[in-house]
Amino acid sequence: MKIQAEMTVTPDFVELVFNNEQSRLYIHHNFKYGQPLSGVYLNFKNRNLQSASLQPADVGTVIQLISPKDIDETALLESIKKTVSNKKLSVVTDNQNLIDYIEGIVLLLDQFMYAIIPKTKVSAKTQHRWKKSIADVTFMVDAFGSKATVFWQKRQELRIAKGAILRKNYSLNKDGSVGLDARMGTQLRQEQANKIEKSITTEDIILKSVNEVGLFLYFGGTNSWLVLKDSDNKSIDEYAIVK
Repeated sequence: MKIQAEMTVTPDFVELVFNNEQSRLYIHHNFKYGQPLSGVYLNFKNRNLQSASLQPADVGTVIQLISPKDIDETALLESIKKTVSNKKLSVVTDNQNLIDYIEGIVLLLDQFMYAIIPKTKVSAKTQHRWKKSIADVTFMVDAFGSKATVFWQKRQELRIAKGAILRKNYSLNKDGSVGLDARMGTQLRQEQANKIEKSITTEDIILKSVNEVGLFLYFGGTNSWLVLKDSDNKSIDEYAIVK
């Protein structure tokens, strides 16, 4: 979406006049509360939306929306409230002009860092770290048709004790194809084929990561850090997660 507007900046407010000249947006940093009221008001404090109403609130920055004449102010207000509540573009009518207008307002205010729809925070990838004390812990797997005893004996060395029972079959994708985890698990088993007989390991198996252990034993498909547990049901994730 491309928005064109004429902008005026003063110490007290920013005014945006859109091309059709029927629609305006004001960002009031020092709102004059005695002036006549019109439009919809978005009331922000520290750039966080506090309320949306037909009345300005004395909380900080007031953003005033004067919409085109073909857009009902009540429908606009309710649609903005619904958008905020649902955290996605939502309207109370099927008026395409209203949909386009709100979409433009959301985009525009986001550029001015007055977000109506909060951005989803991308969580940092969970980190795990091996330490010597973990080498003394016996972890067990009893899930997805597999059973095994596992030791994380070095930073990049996990040992699956002899006698592990491997899951025999893997699930296919909805389209009938073989998924990535199933292919990787099959490859790991092929590399250890001389140590497997009838889906049971005949020797200890050394792998490089917790994920490889999950792929080898049960073709993955889940967070293996939560599957490997000690005798007290404490997961390997709890032992190794970096906080």
